[in-house]
Amino acid sequence: MWTLGFAGKEILLKDAKGLRDVAVLLGAPGQPVSAATLLGIEAGEEAAGEAALGADPVLDDRARAEYRARLRELDEDLAEAEAHHDLERQARARLERELLAEELAGAVGLGGRSRLLGGGSERARKAVTARIRNSLRRIEERHAELGAHLAETITTGASCSYSPSQPVEWRL
Repeated sequence: MWTLGFAGKEILLKDAKGLRDVAVLLGAPGQPVSAATLLGIEAGEEAAGEAALGADPVLDDRARAEYRARLRELDEDLAEAEAHHDLERQARARLERELLAEELAGAVGLGGRSRLLGGGSERARKAVTARIRNSLRRIEERHAELGAHLAETITTGASCSYSPSQPVEWRL
């Protein structure tokens, strides 16, 4: 069980990994803590080491270039099929073009950056973010003021941090 106190009010909450993550962040105000490190505190060094490794792109540069070249070939094939009124060839070219375009779209994220395969660091980010958010929701249900403070001052992602505008003294 955890005893959480803030602004003159105390609550008790059942232990959770997200509460342990929050405690680590509160103990290092203003300092980023990697999600891999937070995961490693729970999962051991092997998981933390795997999470710290980067992930490979869904499509490497060569594969992306080959996809784009094939799309250009299909555009030419489609134009030729349309000029010759070859409906079957048009349908095949359109279908393949659509499938390739979907694959390319799935391999590219925001700003045209390559999406990464589900690497350890991405899994760590998702897991830690979910468990911290769950704990913050539980805190807010029982102590609205503390929940609001933590929601405003804790950021999650590949790196997580607790950054209050005014220093807060915590007893951990």
